Amino acid sequence: MAILEVRDLAKRYRSGTLANDRLSLSLEAGEVYGLLGPNGAGKTTLVRQVLGLLRPTSGSIHLDGQDIVANPGLARRTTGFLPQGQFDIGDVHVDELICSVGKLRGLSSSEAKRRCDELIERLDLGAFRGTTMHAASGGVRRLAGFATALVARNRLLVLDEPTNDVDPIRRQTLWQLVAEAGEAGAAVLLVTHNLAEAERFIHRLAIIDHGRILSEGSPTSLRSLVTEKLRLELVLTREVVPHRALTSEGAVGSFLFEQSALPIVSTWLADLRTDGSLLDFRIGPPSLDDIYVAAVGRPTTDRAGREKQLVAS
Repeated sequence: MAILEVRDLAKRYRSGTLANDRLSLSLEAGEVYGLLGPNGAGKTTLVRQVLGLLRPTSGSIHLDGQDIVANPGLARRTTGFLPQGQFDIGDVHVDELICSVGKLRGLSSSEAKRRCDELIERLDLGAFRGTTMHAASGGVRRLAGFATALVARNRLLVLDEPTNDVDPIRRQTLWQLVAEAGEAGAAVLLVTHNLAEAERFIHRLAIIDHGRILSEGSPTSLRSLVTEKLRLELVLTREVVPHRALTSEGAVGSFLFEQSALPIVSTWLADLRTDGSLLDFRIGPPSLDDIYVAAVGRPTTDRAGREKQLVAS
């Protein structure tokens, strides 16, 4: 039996907006499932329904076989959740927050303290355990919030952009803890835009837009849509005519090109550097925007048509 099973989920707001449109997905024990999509794609609406915070217009959500629509409190009691926004709980200390959530989740005082100490050590938060959440930096708040999601070893974890504001070293530990939660049997629903970091730990990946899952598969299978391409980002002193090997992707100074064209693109960059047109450049793998375009055939835009980075809504 799947830990989380969503079938034909639809949510239409009073404004008439159809945020989720017959959306279906399932998460097995031990699976890390990534969810990608532009602003307004329906991710936040889906997450709120999974957590029992929003009632669907139609469709079903089951957690360990139990109906979340009929019993929304069950999801709130048994799901570990890290929201996207800032985790500011006033004058509560970092260790107090983690321990308190553990006890609210059913742990004994001693077990909550043991898990709190373990997570503080793993996330290198020892220097901040007595810091209030209000006084803590954004990165420390994020890590403390992440620890509250993991403290009780819930069967389902819902993590919305868990690495926001987190420094690179602790970020690697965070991803390792996500992987360990999966290995321990939890199902993890992960909303992220950082595929380069998350790819090693995600088992399946879904692209969502206009409330529907448009493409689903392993990160490797989705990245294969643009596997023969490279991304070039330029910082220029003046406007230049792009080389014919480059394809503009909308953002100023951002292009895609075939890997086979790397030698001629490198020569073109050297010429730009020589004549003073080029301040800096970066060549790297395709971004999530590139994968999105390859999957759905158009750039990621919000509902007003303004170009936006592919981030969690």
